[in-house]
Amino acid sequence: MPSAEGSRFIRVRYSRKASVLTTVLGFVLLACAAVTLFTPFIPVLVPIGLTGLALIGGGLRSFFRPRYLFQPDTGVLTVFAAIGPGSKGTPGAEGERVYFDGRRVFRELPDGERHRVSPTGTDRTDFARLVQALPPEHGPAIER
Repeated sequence: MPSAEGSRFIRVRYSRKASVLTTVLGFVLLACAAVTLFTPFIPVLVPIGLTGLALIGGGLRSFFRPRYLFQPDTGVLTVFAAIGPGSKGTPGAEGERVYFDGRRVFRELPDGERHRVSPTGTDRTDFARLVQALPPEHGPAIER
């Protein structure tokens, strides 16, 4: 039996490929930082090591966190970042409208400014469910 929360939200997860690639790239950078311990290029060690740790953390986090979270009844699209300040989730602005124009998904602010919602790095089936739940470009907007 699906949970009540699961029916109120559409979760668009990161693709497994993107999560694994990010984690592996983090381990590669961490290995490169470890190799620089034995060379005279010590100033390079800290940024490479920190970047590797951030990518490992973001890659592991992307296995468990969604990329987008859409609430169909309110029309709020929350965007999660794997790394950085947006990792806790950034909900849409008040009065924002999310719609599908036939080819792409857009977030439209009340002042008319549009931003494309990127499907890059997302699970394709989850993103297709999001597209199905969105109103068309010139259709009725979901009222908050």
